[in-house]
Amino acid sequence: MTDDHRGLRVVDPEALSEPVHHALDEVLTNRLQAGETPPTLRVWRRDTPAVPFGRFQSFDDEVEAEYAREHGIVPVRRVTGGGSMYVAPGDVVTYSLYLPASWVPADVEASYADLDRSAIEALRGLGLDVSHEPLNDIEHADGKIGGSAQLRSGDAVLHHATMSYDLDTREMLRVLRIGAEKVSDKAVRSAEKRVAVMTDHLDVSREAVIDAVVDAYVARFGGGRGELSEDEREAALELADAKFSTAEWNERL
Repeated sequence: MTDDHRGLRVVDPEALSEPVHHALDEVLTNRLQAGETPPTLRVWRRDTPAVPFGRFQSFDDEVEAEYAREHGIVPVRRVTGGGSMYVAPGDVVTYSLYLPASWVPADVEASYADLDRSAIEALRGLGLDVSHEPLNDIEHADGKIGGSAQLRSGDAVLHHATMSYDLDTREMLRVLRIGAEKVSDKAVRSAEKRVAVMTDHLDVSREAVIDAVVDAYVARFGGGRGELSEDEREAALELADAKFSTAEWNERL
């Protein structure tokens, strides 16, 4: 895939609720498809801990709902497939790309490697030895450091990724339904062997990681800083209330 002349609008809004983030994914993908919004890279900043889980996963199988409610952890079903994860403000780097299909390899497996490449190059530039692991993981020798997911809608592609800057492993085990052992020392050690975090290997701030990732995509695709329009914000707020905050969407499976 060659990088011909193009440009990204880079938006990095204030901290938003988890439902609004997922609503923005749907709004911006649909509007790109309709020719109403430009290709965009959006940085996520969260205002609460959350559990984003895959579109085709069972809510009851993935989320300890009572614990989540008691501790202000917000579960939201994504518009993309893939697995569940625990994310807390300041502990992850999440971003979404909204791209024309013509910018993205048609082959799905190839497209994951292609679109993750800039983030991997950014992390390597900071001194973190990571690589792409098919289909959609970013791997370190100590474990998985991130993963991505996609949605293709006509001529638009949503590609979003989350990478672990830090992680409260015990809290992850409390809120995700991932085994009867739960928060035993054995379970924590087992989880830590599967998941790598940047703070174990880098002495740089999360903001420095975000800047490096953004710079890498801009260097590749062109473009620069921009803002969400008021219309995009309003549409996302309405959709968050009507869909992504509801049991009808989040608990439908």
